[in-house]
Amino acid sequence: MLKILNFNSKEDQDFYKSVIAHNTFQSAYNRLEYFNVFCGGLDNLICFYFQSETKIILMPGYLKKIKIYDSLKVNFDFSTPYGYTGPFYSNNVNQDTLLIFWNEVQKWQLNNNVVSEFIRFNLFNNSKGYDGILHKTMLNIKGQIQPEEQQWNDFDAKVRKNVKRAQRENLIAKIHYGIIEQIYINEFYDIYIDTMERTNAKEFFFYSLNSFNEFIINNLDVCAICTIYDNNKPVSTELLLISDNSVFSFLGGTLSEYFDKRPNDFLKFEVINWARKMQFKNYVLGGGYGYEDGIFKYKKAFFPNDVVEYVTGRKIINKDLYLSFVEEVNNKKENEDQLSLDDTSFFPLYNKQ
Repeated sequence: MLKILNFNSKEDQDFYKSVIAHNTFQSAYNRLEYFNVFCGGLDNLICFYFQSETKIILMPGYLKKIKIYDSLKVNFDFSTPYGYTGPFYSNNVNQDTLLIFWNEVQKWQLNNNVVSEFIRFNLFNNSKGYDGILHKTMLNIKGQIQPEEQQWNDFDAKVRKNVKRAQRENLIAKIHYGIIEQIYINEFYDIYIDTMERTNAKEFFFYSLNSFNEFIINNLDVCAICTIYDNNKPVSTELLLISDNSVFSFLGGTLSEYFDKRPNDFLKFEVINWARKMQFKNYVLGGGYGYEDGIFKYKKAFFPNDVVEYVTGRKIINKDLYLSFVEEVNNKKENEDQLSLDDTSFFPLYNKQ
């Protein structure tokens, strides 16, 4: 049975939270506060809720109007939120159930004027059973937590050198989890905002302190903060997200005047040690802004053997409308560069600016 939850409804919000609370798919990436703070809010956000006996599948996503085209009908795109999202499901869901789920989703989309869908999957094979096109989007670091000696030997030489430098500088790490007092959120926020200002980050990344409070305080079971201190002064920090048996690097920053003490390398080293004690299996560092840019190479130095493909899912639900929208955009472009159906760098193509 497929049911559509609308997050503009308090009743549906409460139902969704109840389903999550009583199931195995515990993840920071499926919390309502995560969507509200980091993904653009709850407007236009729906969730496909599928249940077959005790098997449950949830897939939140944005149903957005396609506004720039002349049409008598209102048409929509569907896309899952930013991050490691896609479907979340109970441990007893099998391949057959997933095939039924995807089929039911497509039926609903066809009946509700959805033209295309874009699915952001996680790194743990929740794309299985997907009947659209799986697109290799970028490389990610899915770091496996190893025994301490093996982990140290696996580090790139420069990581070991930088950690030793931080230790000589007597830097101290504190990880706050379970109970996160306001003072530690404030410390994180001050360093984070300083870093966003220094790097001229896009306005989107300047989240308010109240936004971080909303997310962290309401999701203490799937959040942690690691902060590095130099003589009791917080100098580097990271907000960690937790999903099932893995820790995810999310947002953070470092005060530039302390770069030479290598607090950022030390932070990741200490998170790995904490993750090992907590019996987490992975520390996911993610990717870079480009396919193999400097940020990616920095992350790879911690886990040289743990590079994986991050995939997204693409599906054209209504091919005729999709093609007509691409044609309409090209007609409006006149002498500008025309959209080409061979271009796989962007999806859906008609939204490419």
